Amino acid sequence: MNKRQIIVSIITTVIVLLIGAGAFQALKGMKKSTVSDKAVAAEIKYVKAQAFPTENVDSEITIDGRLNAYEKITLSAEANGKLESIQKTWRQGSYFSKGDLLFQVSSSDEKLNIYAQRSSLLTAITQIMPDLKFDFPDAYEKWKSYLDNFEIERTTPKLPEVSTKQEKYYVAGKNIYNLYYAIKSAEDKLGNFQIYAPFSGVFLSVAAYPGSLVSPGTSLGMIMNTSRYEMQTPITMADFDLISIGQKVQLSADDLGTTYTGTISRVSKQIDQTTQSIPVYISVQGKGLRDGMYLNGTLKGNEIKDVTALPIEAIVGSNSVYMVQDSTIREKQIDIILRTDTQAIVKGINPTDLVIIKGLNSLSPGQKAAL
Repeated sequence: MNKRQIIVSIITTVIVLLIGAGAFQALKGMKKSTVSDKAVAAEIKYVKAQAFPTENVDSEITIDGRLNAYEKITLSAEANGKLESIQKTWRQGSYFSKGDLLFQVSSSDEKLNIYAQRSSLLTAITQIMPDLKFDFPDAYEKWKSYLDNFEIERTTPKLPEVSTKQEKYYVAGKNIYNLYYAIKSAEDKLGNFQIYAPFSGVFLSVAAYPGSLVSPGTSLGMIMNTSRYEMQTPITMADFDLISIGQKVQLSADDLGTTYTGTISRVSKQIDQTTQSIPVYISVQGKGLRDGMYLNGTLKGNEIKDVTALPIEAIVGSNSVYMVQDSTIREKQIDIILRTDTQAIVKGINPTDLVIIKGLNSLSPGQKAAL
């Protein structure tokens, strides 16, 4: 291709490009725009909102738990011997009243030994009576009265009070005090041969029956007090400041349809590491209660001052609400003091704030709103 042909080819290409560009501009000018140049009207959300007053509120905490008997005691023998038959033979589930004789170990040998010791004391006092009559005439009558009322098969009475040091030394020299206190010690140990009910209750188990040989430490059974129970329930750290010992608790048993009034008796000093809650113990009494029964109810906590009670539906996320301000939806952070199934007790809401209480899922901050 010579030089002339190259120049002609370049000129032709430029002309074609110019014609194409002109045609594009002409077509572009013929097309109508679909975009309106008018201002877009903002969408208005119609919401339900209301103002809530600031007030003092009695806190209410939902609780539940199982009852445990306040007193469960394992009975053990304190003396050697054979269990004797008594008026009633106890079995698992047997009820008893406070003061009933539960177990009795044969004590005939111990009683005879005490009779012998009392006899020795009686003899020792009798032997000093002639000397008392002449050396301590003022003391003679009280010691004579003691002897007259002394019964070998009855509890040893307290020795007469001495009036002078000389009388005291004389009585001590005759071994009277040693004999007396040896007898009182034996009488005290004699009480170990009988076991009486410390409260009214029921036998949870019986491990020994009449005719069994027992020794100190032998298990006889386990008893439970049926007049007082305790329920353990967990309280969250957030609710801990709302309770105190002595508060009343309303409890109910769904199966029985009955209600009971309990009292917070103690609060644990330790936190359950698994649930991060604090065990609270509630004392309960009443007819129909059973060990292991499930109860639920409400605990009236301390009064919370200057708070707002909001419907639980008004809470957004963990600690916010939506409110209408200048016809616009705004988000406001709050401090939730207490939550229940129906409401939240919060701080941070002014009485003039219009809090949105319904349809929050379709809303977002910044949207225009109308009531």
